[in-house]
Amino acid sequence: MENASSSIRDWLKHSAFLRVIFISFVVLLLQIPIGMIDSQVNERQVTKNQAVKDVTSKWGYAQHIKGPRLVVPYHEITTWKDRDGEVRKNRIKRFVTFLPETLNIQANVESEIRYRGIFEIPLYKTQLRLVGQFKKPDFSRWGIDPKLILWKHAELIVGVTDPRGIRKQAFVKWGSREIALEPGMGKSGHNESGFHVLLKEGFDEASYDYQIDLALNGNEHLYFSPMAKETAIKLESDWPDPSFQGYKLPTSRTISATGFNADWNISSISRSYPQAWLHHDFDTNKLNSARVGVDFISPVDNYRMTERSIKYVMLFLLLTFVSIWLIEVIAKVRVHLLQYLLVGLGMCLFYLLLLAFSEHIGFVWAYIVSSLAVIMMTALYSRVVLKTGKRALIVGTGITALYIYLYTLLQEQNYSLLFGSIGVFGVLAGVMYVTRNIDWYALGKE
Repeated sequence: MENASSSIRDWLKHSAFLRVIFISFVVLLLQIPIGMIDSQVNERQVTKNQAVKDVTSKWGYAQHIKGPRLVVPYHEITTWKDRDGEVRKNRIKRFVTFLPETLNIQANVESEIRYRGIFEIPLYKTQLRLVGQFKKPDFSRWGIDPKLILWKHAELIVGVTDPRGIRKQAFVKWGSREIALEPGMGKSGHNESGFHVLLKEGFDEASYDYQIDLALNGNEHLYFSPMAKETAIKLESDWPDPSFQGYKLPTSRTISATGFNADWNISSISRSYPQAWLHHDFDTNKLNSARVGVDFISPVDNYRMTERSIKYVMLFLLLTFVSIWLIEVIAKVRVHLLQYLLVGLGMCLFYLLLLAFSEHIGFVWAYIVSSLAVIMMTALYSRVVLKTGKRALIVGTGITALYIYLYTLLQEQNYSLLFGSIGVFGVLAGVMYVTRNIDWYALGKE
């Protein structure tokens, strides 16, 4: 009986397969602190988003300019007979929206960084100039009686996502007149935010020139809807990392470390909405489908990069533990499972250090400091556990290579799957090569 018990103990002590099972269990156990760190990343991201919301609510949110549009009201007369056979008439006020023939937008955008606590919040302020021409509105396509058109109640409207971002009073030059824009979208009932001006005149000319200047604050995005038969947009900014968005990319663009320039030339034939429409038969949300513009993104988002790096923690732990285990097998030293756990906790601590430091010194320097700290701690601990400095050097060099490899994956997001697959294949091939001559059955009998 004692011999059987002794055999079982020897098998438990020397079985390579069982050793791998126990080490795998340690890897799974370490997912608990990793999950806690991942939750902390999400919590800090929420805190930053709240700080961004607090600042932008007073500065101005992302802006989308939809205008100018000419809205002309008219009366629609309906007739019917009542029960007594008398003819009754009902007068309803309707609106027709007309878009300009040409629209040239010039936008000069200056970036600005504000702080709320330790959080950097990128903002922008832009000076906009909208210049173009309207033709005299033509109602003939709808068969509307010219006598029912309320020319002197026509309004020019400009949609702006967040009017709080307007820095000063805006004016529109309509022909030879200069008129101050008023808040709201006028009496046309548009379910949008923005500005309007009551033109208070008839339309005796064949065409009308306009110019609108806006000084606008915003955050993160700046979009425009092409509102003319021919729309030209010229955007200049000192932001070095633009992300161009919308249903059309710029016709031309230049990007440098000091900013960017972008130009769009858009014809109405490429839009999903016409040059004129009856207001009650049109969904103004269609104006969002053809928007173009730019996102002012940060090239390195600390929280997103930390979250991405956490996705590789299982691979890091497995490769590190495999390295130590191979040293065990080849050099015939024993490493306790608790020592595996301590090494794994040290590697998990890397992500917490990365999160904490990145909020103060930026992601790149935080990555360097955190990885060096973990490499030194693991290498010094391995010096004691693995008995020699040479073995500790092997472990330290391997972990250093892993952190360099991870940083490469984080930088090359488009190729991360390819590089990751090649890396795992290479490591597995290396393990198979190193262990090709090991007699695993003899190892279990020692």
